[in-house]
Amino acid sequence: MSALQKSIMKSKLPPRCPRSFKQKLAPFGMSRCKNYQPESWKRFFHRTEDVETEGGTFRVYLTSEPDHPLRPRIVTLHGGGYSGLSWALFAEEVTYMVHCQVISIDIRGHGETQAKDPDDMSAETLVKDVEQVLQKLFGDEMPPLILVGHSMGGAIAVRAAHLPSLQHYVQGLVVIDVVEGTAMEALASMQSFLRGRPTHFKSIRHAIEWCVRSGQVRNVSSARVSMPSQIVNVETGLLATRELEDMSVDDSEADGAPLARADSIAEEDEPPESPDDLEPQPEPARVKHDEPVFVKPSEDLKRYKWRIDLSGTERHWAGWFRGLSALFLSAPAPRLLLLASIDGLDRELTVGQMQGKFQMQVLTRCGHAVHEDTPEEVARVVAAFALRHRLTSATESGENMNLVAAPGC
Repeated sequence: MSALQKSIMKSKLPPRCPRSFKQKLAPFGMSRCKNYQPESWKRFFHRTEDVETEGGTFRVYLTSEPDHPLRPRIVTLHGGGYSGLSWALFAEEVTYMVHCQVISIDIRGHGETQAKDPDDMSAETLVKDVEQVLQKLFGDEMPPLILVGHSMGGAIAVRAAHLPSLQHYVQGLVVIDVVEGTAMEALASMQSFLRGRPTHFKSIRHAIEWCVRSGQVRNVSSARVSMPSQIVNVETGLLATRELEDMSVDDSEADGAPLARADSIAEEDEPPESPDDLEPQPEPARVKHDEPVFVKPSEDLKRYKWRIDLSGTERHWAGWFRGLSALFLSAPAPRLLLLASIDGLDRELTVGQMQGKFQMQVLTRCGHAVHEDTPEEVARVVAAFALRHRLTSATESGENMNLVAAPGC
């Protein structure tokens, strides 16, 4: 009898599905038009805290505190260009499944964090930032920690797990879609990728639409929360998330409306165009695959730009990932590696995985932002990992969800 059958026999009911999965279901006959309206972080996190350290002021998003001080804190570290809000849906899911608190940090140069030297993005500085933020939050009463990092954040999490001040408290290490070998190979094409991104957006809603249509994040619900924390208002210099409370949507920006030509997104390194070229042009009779036609916007449409200039951090890229595989394999805490593709595994980790040195899970139907594309699946795997190593216990809701690790590779 399978584990699923046993669960059904035990409870007389099928296992409950994740909350976000339920929210995706719509009544038969309803429109499938996507909603690009931004959403506040307040639905997913209980509160925020601005933590003062010698490096600056760091924004931290926190879910509700657990019912016992020895429950683990899941410390999430985002990738380059993202923010702490990229973990919003994951935080909602994992706290629904197991007893824990999620602590999501805006890394230096990202989100609402204001560092004294935002250009210093070296691996050593970023790791020191995480250490100081956690020490400020908990002082001498450091709780058990599960470090979870995506991409650049994964490299920071691995290094933080080796810190003498945190090593005793880190009881779990989860790295999402970053491997030293493939990351180092990808650095050569990173600048070309960044040049292909838009430089400005007409509105927050259009930034969210680009985020989804470009494939940066495939989950609309996650993009609605995380994308506003990655762009700033050109005039005020403030993060777009600050504008959400007073935001209203015009009739002209009804949900699901495609980007118009005049609302287009500028690409870097494009030659200047004449004023006539910037005016709206008649739409073609039919656009292939219903994709919007982008042209260079006029200056009054350049209302938002990226929070961080990732191309300016190039000198630090190699330092983030060099030696990552060896450090991951030697981390004292139990280790979990989540990948979007089995092809991303390098030789050192392949040998380590065959020797059973860490748990690995490959999640399909997602892109690089695994935790945003499939937050319920990532939460389920992380929850099962925590339960397997007896770091916490399942919630009443999680007990009926068959929280066992999926077949590993």
